[in-house]
Amino acid sequence: MPALELAPILRQHRPFAILSSLGLALLYAEEGWASYVFWPHRPFSQGVWLVVLIAAVAFVGYLASFLIPPMLVSDTWDHPRAWGVLINVMAWSAGITVLVNIVIFALLLYLVNEDLVATYNLLRDIYIYTLAALLFFHGLLLYVRYMAFLYQTPDFVQPIKVVAASAGIAFVIFLVAGFLFTLDIHRLDSTPLSQQGLLGIHVYVRALYLLTLVLASYAWHLRWIADH
Repeated sequence: MPALELAPILRQHRPFAILSSLGLALLYAEEGWASYVFWPHRPFSQGVWLVVLIAAVAFVGYLASFLIPPMLVSDTWDHPRAWGVLINVMAWSAGITVLVNIVIFALLLYLVNEDLVATYNLLRDIYIYTLAALLFFHGLLLYVRYMAFLYQTPDFVQPIKVVAASAGIAFVIFLVAGFLFTLDIHRLDSTPLSQQGLLGIHVYVRALYLLTLVLASYAWHLRWIADH
């Protein structure tokens, strides 16, 4: 189908893009601040500015990953199916997301002065954040956009499949959350008792905040589907 026919659908949901970018930027700000507290290799003022820079890069980068790919759609993106066009948009969003996280990871490494213990902890966290952004923010946006296209041909939409897909997404969210919480608990148990307080605050604040963001994104997708 002509790719430009999907332009009205792709231009929707800007509030979701802005709020998601802001929410994710705060997540990276917490990661940066915790990194500075646990591995204080930089002066306080420099550490604060680096944390602010990390948050700003996250916000601008994620906002770009939501807003720029739809602007790139042109006649050369024509595809026999709408799904093909939407996947191209998603691919660009994924590429920008990965690039942004690479830049943030580099800034975090500079913040901790390339401490080896910090490096593998940050690599794990940034990897998880990247996957969460791709699956539960860009992925849900892709799903909503595709459903918006299908709703234009009501006879093609089968409510039972829509409900089943949303239920499956919810199952994946709680499965992933349970797995990550288990890893965090194991991490705390293997930490010296004197360090468990501060580390526990970081781990649980980070985990609960990320879960809240994901659930908010999931609730947004449910509300949108219910309204149509």
